[in-house]
Amino acid sequence: MIELAWSRLGNDDCLRARGLAPATVDLEVFPAAVLHATRAVALPPMAGRTVVDGDDVCFVPRFAFVPGTAYRARVGGHDVGAAVRPEVAADRSTEVVAIHPSVPVVPRNLLRLYVQFSAPMAEGDAAQHVALVDEEGAPMVASLLRMDEELWDASRQRLTVLLDPARIKRGLVSHAAAGYPLRLGAAFRVVVGEGFRDARGVALRAGAERRYLVGDDERRRVDPAAWQITPPAVATQAPVRVVFDRPLDHGLATRCLRVVDADGRRVAGAVRLAPDARSWELEPTQTWRAGRHAVEVDATLEDLAGNSVARVFDRALADADDDRRRPGDRALPFLL
Repeated sequence: MIELAWSRLGNDDCLRARGLAPATVDLEVFPAAVLHATRAVALPPMAGRTVVDGDDVCFVPRFAFVPGTAYRARVGGHDVGAAVRPEVAADRSTEVVAIHPSVPVVPRNLLRLYVQFSAPMAEGDAAQHVALVDEEGAPMVASLLRMDEELWDASRQRLTVLLDPARIKRGLVSHAAAGYPLRLGAAFRVVVGEGFRDARGVALRAGAERRYLVGDDERRRVDPAAWQITPPAVATQAPVRVVFDRPLDHGLATRCLRVVDADGRRVAGAVRLAPDARSWELEPTQTWRAGRHAVEVDATLEDLAGNSVARVFDRALADADDDRRRPGDRALPFLL
């Protein structure tokens, strides 16, 4: 008989299986609710490692077990038992600190959103607790892309939420059948439920939401030549400022721009992106020297609709001219 128990292995929480052969190292663990909902699909187990500890086999998860959640264990594809993680008493201190984009109007072919939390979050909750609703509060069914792997940054504090790209890109079957996820001229809200749990397994302090109005489609490449650069004064640490011709993707704009000097050396400093992602600044750690500089733009930089420097995302796939790529990275010179 197999017995499952919550335990510790060194400094880590683990699910301990007693009664297995000590040589067993293929113990797999799944959230029971997810396993039940997708039983007809080959679902990957939770990320983690299996360790033989004396006569027991322990599963140590990569991300923390969620209190109040039932888990099932399998060996060789066969269920060997289930266990419910006990609830914990803890302060609900984690909250949503931002939802991006932070502009009031977004294009109908909006590609992605970001939800920023104040602390690391648990994985596997996003599909249940992040949704789009219309002005009356009705769920906008099939508007978001559902994925096995959620898109978190390294700190697990920023979640990337994708609208279904198959409904956005013209020429695909899903676009022809269902149309854009968003409706031109209508309003919608991004809603984050307070039941979303952080890495401790504790629910958010409160839910959050942001309202948007849906504007016209955006089908232009990102064109750095349309930007405005305000150079700083020599011998100061004033920032160089770049103003964009439209809001850019918040996640990409923070890492796709840099400033180099005449020798191609990167200028070190603090980067700031405006909340509306319409401008970017670099405040150097040292004073500016006279001479030529340049703002270098990575070709992967995108706007809110996924259009990059190289290509339009929501392009007509049947139009060969619309599908052409442009040259890669760009550089915008300025003189001090």
